[in-house]
Amino acid sequence: MRHALLLSSLFLLACGGGSRPDAGLSLADAPAADAPSAARDTPASRPDVPTSSDPCASDAAGSARGVGCNGGFVSGDPAANTAGGACTADADPMTNPAGTCTGANVVCAAEPSMMGTCVPLCMAGSTYVSTGGCPTGWRCFSLMAGGVCFRDCDATHPCAAGEECDAEGSCVPM
Repeated sequence: MRHALLLSSLFLLACGGGSRPDAGLSLADAPAADAPSAARDTPASRPDVPTSSDPCASDAAGSARGVGCNGGFVSGDPAANTAGGACTADADPMTNPAGTCTGANVVCAAEPSMMGTCVPLCMAGSTYVSTGGCPTGWRCFSLMAGGVCFRDCDATHPCAAGEECDAEGSCVPM
Protein backbone atom coordinates (compact mmCIF):
# COMPACT_ATOMS: atom_id res chain seq x y z
CA MET A 1 0.00 0.00 0.00
CA ARG A 2 2.90 2.35 0.74
CA HIS A 3 4.02 2.01 -2.88
CA ALA A 4 0.67 3.32 -4.08
CA LEU A 5 0.93 6.40 -1.92
CA LEU A 6 4.49 7.12 -3.03
CA LEU A 7 3.98 6.83 -6.76
CA SER A 8 0.33 7.33 -7.66
CA SER A 9 1.13 10.86 -8.81
CA LEU A 10 4.11 9.51 -10.80
CA PHE A 11 1.74 7.43 -12.92
CA LEU A 12 -0.60 10.28 -13.58
CA LEU A 13 2.38 12.34 -14.67
CA ALA A 14 4.06 9.62 -16.76
CA CYS A 15 0.93 8.27 -18.37
CA GLY A 16 -0.75 11.58 -19.02
CA GLY A 17 -4.06 9.75 -18.97
CA GLY A 18 -2.69 7.20 -21.43
CA SER A 19 -4.51 8.68 -24.40
CA ARG A 20 -2.27 11.50 -25.65
CA PRO A 21 0.31 10.33 -28.21
CA ASP A 22 2.58 13.22 -27.18
CA ALA A 23 2.44 12.42 -23.46
CA GLY A 24 5.70 10.45 -23.50
CA LEU A 25 5.93 7.02 -21.93
CA SER A 26 2.78 5.12 -21.12
CA LEU A 27 2.08 1.75 -19.60
CA ALA A 28 1.45 0.46 -23.12
CA ASP A 29 5.18 0.98 -23.67
CA ALA A 30 6.11 -1.13 -20.64
CA PRO A 31 7.83 -4.46 -21.28
CA ALA A 32 6.00 -7.76 -21.23
CA ALA A 33 6.22 -9.89 -18.10
CA ASP A 34 9.22 -12.20 -17.80
CA ALA A 35 8.90 -15.95 -18.15
CA PRO A 36 10.60 -18.00 -15.43
CA SER A 37 14.04 -19.34 -16.23
CA ALA A 38 15.14 -22.89 -15.55
CA ALA A 39 17.57 -21.61 -12.91
CA ARG A 40 14.77 -20.04 -10.81
CA ASP A 41 12.39 -21.88 -8.59
CA THR A 42 8.87 -21.98 -9.95
CA PRO A 43 5.68 -21.00 -8.14
CA ALA A 44 4.58 -24.64 -8.19
CA SER A 45 7.56 -25.48 -5.95
CA ARG A 46 6.72 -22.67 -3.49
CA PRO A 47 3.54 -23.00 -1.43
CA ASP A 48 3.58 -19.29 -0.50
CA VAL A 49 3.12 -18.13 -4.12
CA PRO A 50 -0.05 -18.54 -6.19
CA THR A 51 0.29 -20.88 -9.16
CA SER A 52 1.53 -18.83 -12.10
CA SER A 53 4.29 -18.89 -14.69
CA ASP A 54 5.74 -15.82 -12.96
CA PRO A 55 8.24 -16.64 -10.17
CA CYS A 56 7.41 -13.39 -8.35
CA ALA A 57 3.60 -13.65 -8.46
CA SER A 58 2.11 -12.98 -5.03
CA ASP A 59 -0.72 -11.10 -3.44
CA ALA A 60 -0.36 -8.10 -1.14
CA ALA A 61 -0.22 -10.27 2.00
CA GLY A 62 2.67 -12.33 0.59
CA SER A 63 4.61 -9.60 -1.19
CA ALA A 64 7.67 -9.75 1.11
CA ARG A 65 8.05 -13.53 0.66
CA GLY A 66 9.06 -13.11 -3.00
CA VAL A 67 12.10 -10.94 -2.34
CA GLY A 68 14.91 -11.99 -4.70
CA CYS A 69 12.55 -13.92 -7.02
CA ASN A 70 13.56 -11.97 -10.16
CA GLY A 71 17.14 -13.19 -10.46
CA GLY A 72 18.42 -12.24 -7.01
CA PHE A 73 19.52 -8.86 -5.73
CA VAL A 74 21.32 -5.80 -7.07
CA SER A 75 24.14 -4.43 -4.94
CA GLY A 76 25.68 -0.99 -4.70
CA ASP A 77 24.38 2.42 -5.62
CA PRO A 78 23.02 2.76 -9.17
CA ALA A 79 24.70 5.20 -11.56
CA ALA A 80 23.00 8.52 -12.11
CA ASN A 81 20.26 8.49 -14.77
CA THR A 82 19.89 4.66 -14.67
CA ALA A 83 17.17 2.61 -12.94
CA GLY A 84 17.24 3.57 -9.26
CA GLY A 85 19.80 6.34 -9.80
CA ALA A 86 19.47 10.07 -9.35
CA CYS A 87 17.91 12.11 -12.15
CA THR A 88 16.63 15.57 -12.95
CA ALA A 89 13.03 15.94 -14.04
CA ASP A 90 12.26 17.86 -17.22
CA ALA A 91 10.74 21.33 -16.91
CA ASP A 92 7.65 19.82 -18.58
CA PRO A 93 7.37 16.19 -17.40
CA MET A 94 4.17 15.71 -19.44
CA THR A 95 6.19 15.87 -22.66
CA ASN A 96 9.38 14.26 -21.30
CA PRO A 97 8.58 12.03 -18.28
CA ALA A 98 12.05 10.42 -18.45
CA GLY A 99 13.86 13.65 -17.65
CA THR A 100 17.56 12.79 -17.64
CA CYS A 101 16.90 9.03 -17.15
CA THR A 102 18.25 6.74 -19.85
CA GLY A 103 16.88 3.40 -20.96
CA ALA A 104 13.46 2.25 -22.03
CA ASN A 105 10.38 2.64 -19.82
CA VAL A 106 12.07 4.72 -17.11
CA VAL A 107 10.64 7.95 -15.69
CA CYS A 108 12.16 10.51 -13.35
CA ALA A 109 10.06 10.61 -10.18
CA ALA A 110 10.40 14.27 -9.21
CA GLU A 111 8.71 17.62 -9.43
CA PRO A 112 9.45 19.63 -12.63
CA SER A 113 13.14 20.63 -12.90
CA MET A 114 13.93 18.99 -9.53
CA MET A 115 16.19 16.07 -8.57
CA GLY A 116 14.55 12.67 -8.18
CA THR A 117 14.99 8.95 -8.84
CA CYS A 118 14.78 7.01 -12.12
CA VAL A 119 11.88 4.60 -11.72
CA PRO A 120 11.23 1.80 -14.25
CA LEU A 121 7.64 1.24 -15.33
CA CYS A 122 6.48 -2.35 -15.82
CA MET A 123 3.58 -4.41 -17.09
CA ALA A 124 1.66 -5.38 -13.96
CA GLY A 125 0.59 -9.02 -13.79
CA SER A 126 -2.64 -10.48 -12.47
CA THR A 127 -1.26 -10.39 -8.92
CA TYR A 128 -0.09 -7.49 -6.74
CA VAL A 129 3.56 -8.44 -7.34
CA SER A 130 5.11 -9.93 -10.52
CA THR A 131 8.32 -9.77 -12.54
CA GLY A 132 6.49 -7.54 -15.05
CA GLY A 133 9.54 -6.97 -17.25
CA CYS A 134 11.51 -5.29 -14.43
CA PRO A 135 15.31 -5.40 -14.39
CA THR A 136 16.96 -8.34 -12.60
CA GLY A 137 16.73 -7.83 -8.84
CA TRP A 138 13.58 -5.71 -9.08
CA ARG A 139 9.87 -6.64 -8.80
CA CYS A 140 6.79 -5.10 -10.44
CA PHE A 141 4.12 -3.82 -8.07
CA SER A 142 0.62 -3.31 -9.43
CA LEU A 143 -0.53 0.14 -8.36
CA MET A 144 -3.61 2.24 -9.12
CA ALA A 145 -2.56 3.24 -12.64
CA GLY A 146 -0.30 0.34 -13.65
CA GLY A 147 3.00 -1.15 -12.58
CA VAL A 148 6.21 0.26 -11.11
CA CYS A 149 9.47 -1.62 -10.52
CA PHE A 150 11.05 -1.49 -7.08
CA ARG A 151 14.49 -2.87 -6.21
CA ASP A 152 14.49 -5.84 -3.79
CA CYS A 153 16.14 -5.60 -0.37
CA ASP A 154 16.48 -7.52 2.87
CA ALA A 155 18.74 -7.59 5.95
CA THR A 156 21.79 -8.66 3.91
CA HIS A 157 21.01 -6.73 0.70
CA PRO A 158 20.60 -3.03 1.59
CA CYS A 159 19.03 -0.32 -0.52
CA ALA A 160 20.96 2.41 -2.30
CA ALA A 161 21.75 5.71 -0.59
CA GLY A 162 18.60 7.78 -0.04
CA GLU A 163 16.30 4.73 0.07
CA GLU A 164 14.97 2.48 2.79
CA CYS A 165 13.81 -1.13 2.78
CA ASP A 166 10.06 -1.26 3.44
CA ALA A 167 7.93 -4.06 4.91
CA GLU A 168 7.39 -5.50 1.40
CA GLY A 169 11.13 -6.03 0.89
CA SER A 170 11.54 -3.25 -1.65
CA CYS A 171 13.57 -0.06 -1.72
CA VAL A 172 11.56 3.14 -1.54
CA PRO A 173 12.74 6.77 -1.38
CA MET A 174 13.21 8.13 2.16
